[in-house]
This record gives sequence, structure tokens and C-alpha cells, in this order.
Amino acid sequence: MASSEDLKIPSSRKPSLRIAVSVFAPEHDSPHPRPVIIMGHGIGAIKAAGLAPFASAFASQGYYATTFDYLHFGESDGQPRNLLSISSELQDFRDVIAWARQQPDQFDSQRIVVWGSSFGGMHTTALIASDHGLAGAIAQCPCVDSHAASNMQPLSKSLRITGIALSDWAGSFFGKEPVYINLTGDGLPGSSIARMEGSDVIEGWARISPSDVDFPNIITARSLLQFPVNCPVLDVKNSRKPYLVVLPTWDNPAPLEAAEAAVKNAPFGEGLRVPGGHFDLDAGGISFDANISGQLAFFQRILV
Repeated sequence: MASSEDLKIPSSRKPSLRIAVSVFAPEHDSPHPRPVIIMGHGIGAIKAAGLAPFASAFASQGYYATTFDYLHFGESDGQPRNLLSISSELQDFRDVIAWARQQPDQFDSQRIVVWGSSFGGMHTTALIASDHGLAGAIAQCPCVDSHAASNMQPLSKSLRITGIALSDWAGSFFGKEPVYINLTGDGLPGSSIARMEGSDVIEGWARISPSDVDFPNIITARSLLQFPVNCPVLDVKNSRKPYLVVLPTWDNPAPLEAAEAAVKNAPFGEGLRVPGGHFDLDAGGISFDANISGQLAFFQRILV
């Protein structure tokens, strides 16, 4: 059974802050460094929310798996809490990669794969296009075009969220406390507005929510102002290594057509189609087993 070790590593952009990392190690020791899968979570989530089943499955097959919390989330440092910056999260990912490359006794620096689910898949798509030292990347039900994701929302909801976000952003200049909005909601009349809505979202979020760790269902409203301007699907044509995109049958939170386009645009892109929706890829979902099997087959092909 895989064991895990928790530690904190310094942030390059804010040296006084630390990024929380969990390393899942294979059961049997090896005198040689092994491949490592570096795993980033989705929007507003934390490493304790759904990543461990994947990391444990990877470690059981002889790989190291490293999960981490972006700054301002989970066990990582940073104030205010649950503040998202796309560029900053991407740098956090790069910091964990850089740290892994500095652990030659454990990790084979030539066999590093980046793995991201949902919003984390946006980052792994950007990374495989820019870091040609990686061995490969996985983007699971990814949001690779935030402009398309924003257009999936009703105009009235988008305008309402934008107004709240602008108010929060303006208040930050005067030292006001952050304004938060819910990440998930049922979308029913009279309910609080949320970034992701629907019964499938509620059920899926509950499935990944840890019972023993604080996991607030909120994000700073100002975070959402960046969403319409980040489209790594446009740059994935520059990638040079294998890139696997796990595609559900349908996807309410993320634009499925953009994810399909990423597969076509990447020179070494491949798609893994599994049944169900966005959250069905996680442990407890109907496609988890097929998802894991496909990802392990991908590793076996590229990590030789």
C-alpha cells in the first residue's frame, strides 16, 4: 500500500510563503530514481479533495505521485484565503516541478508527468506547451479555454457575478475584507449564486469533499475576473511530448469542445473517452475505474 509524506516547499514568487506538498511513495524501495506524477487540483479545490485515490493508484504501480495545494488554498500559506490567480497557480505548479527536479535520489527528472483535473488541466495544458523537459501531461476533464467556459454561463448570471467581482476587486484597494461567492450550488430560484451549478455538481462536489479537512465551498469574487482571458488550448500546438486528455461524455462545468480541440491541436495529443460527466471521473464515479486504467496505460507507454 502506498505511503504518503507531507512537507512544505518555498514559493519562488513569495519566498516567505510555503506550498504544501504530499508525496505518495511506492510500497517497495528502489535503488534508482523513479518517475513522478505531479498533480494539481481543480478550481477552488484542495489536494485532500479527490486526489489521493489517483495518487495511491499511481504509487501502487511503482510511480511517485506528488499532490499539492496552490498558495491561498488548503494547507498552503497565503492570505486572503481562497484567492485564485491563474498565473500564480501556474507558477506554483512550476515551483513544485522545480523542487522535484532537485530530488535526484527519489525522482527521475527525465520522467516527470504533470497531471491536472478540471482547472488543473488548464495548467498542465499550458505546461506541456512550454516546458519541453517534461515527459508528458494529463488533463482530466479540463477547462482549456476559460473564455468558452464563461460563455457557457447565462448572460444574466455572468453580469451578476462580474458586478460582485468588480466590487470585491475595488474593495481590495481599500483593505476591505474579501467578498466570497460559492463555488457550487443547485442553481434553483432563491439560491445563492455559485460559479458551478446543477445537481451533478452538488453530487460530485460532495463525492470529493474530505470529511476530516476544512474545505470551504467559496472563492474570492475577484478571482473570477481573470477567467475570460486564459486559453491554453491555443498554445498546445507548441507541445513536443505526449499529452492525454480524459474526455467525459458530457461536461457542464468545462467546455468539452475546447478539450476535444486540444487533443487535435497537440502534435502528440490523444483522447481517452469515458462515460458520464465532469465529476464521474473521480473516485466513486461511474468512470473512475476506466479512467484509472487508461491513465496507467498511458504511463506504461511513455515512462519506459
